[in-house]
Amino acid sequence: MKFLKKYGFLFLLVALLREINLPFFMGFFSETSKHVWLLSELGQPGMPLRNAFKIWEIIDGILFILAAPYLANRFKQYSRKMAITFGWLIALYGIGDCLMTALFDYSTNYFTDPAAFLHAFGSFIGSGALLLINFSLLLLAKKNQQPKIMLSIILLMLCSVIAGSLVELKIFAWPLINGILQCVMLDTLYLPLLVIAAKDTFLWISGFFAKNNSH
Repeated sequence: MKFLKKYGFLFLLVALLREINLPFFMGFFSETSKHVWLLSELGQPGMPLRNAFKIWEIIDGILFILAAPYLANRFKQYSRKMAITFGWLIALYGIGDCLMTALFDYSTNYFTDPAAFLHAFGSFIGSGALLLINFSLLLLAKKNQQPKIMLSIILLMLCSVIAGSLVELKIFAWPLINGILQCVMLDTLYLPLLVIAAKDTFLWISGFFAKNNSH
């Protein structure tokens, strides 16, 4: 646990980078997937990279769970309750939006297919957890009187909510546009955590080299 608290930022950084790059590695925007509306459809039976997608999501889910102790430890200086909340929320995202996405196939028959219901429920819980993380970061920025950070998070959250709403309403008839909107919805919520993980990684690397150069 001490290791995860100290170096969990590496797991978080890798998980976030993997999630952001997943559509490109899975050919989400390629000609072979031109009829695919959502990322989850890549894991459906008959899709060429079905197993690769599921394994990818399982790995990411585990990485997010392993990052939970780090995130909780990082914010304990502000509030113990907030720290615990951050830890649980990132673990919940890993379970809901990654592991459950991999274990249960996507389908629009939510109320007749138990697997589809669990998939949708996991995605809902995971997305909600990610949104709450950003909202908590917004409150923290407000408490610390950081207006620029506050504005950035507000704009990212608005962008995510608008993109997500457009996906759910299916206003656009082209799968490619809906796929891009889903990626925008997720990536804008990933960005604040990505900045945190990247910053801590940079500080760790800088400290490592500074320590070695001093000897």
